[in-house]
Amino acid sequence: MIFRRKPKPPLVQAERLVREAVALVYRYWRDTDDRPSEADLARFRTLESRLFQSYGTVRRIVIRMERRFHGEPEVNEHKWSR
Repeated sequence: MIFRRKPKPPLVQAERLVREAVALVYRYWRDTDDRPSEADLARFRTLESRLFQSYGTVRRIVIRMERRFHGEPEVNEHKWSR
């Protein structure tokens, strides 16, 4: 039995979702009449934290994909075997 790989969604979709999230938050900032509640501020902080964590994850993936593209090992085993 042959298993076919599931097609990956295009990276453009991820870019679009990030832009939409930032645009949504930006609208809160541009609305000078809006006064956020304590719960809103907590949500903003949580979102900030999640975006920062996501940045770190995506950065590691980018580095590994660049190494894979160049035919290099994704992880330097010599660095971790000492």
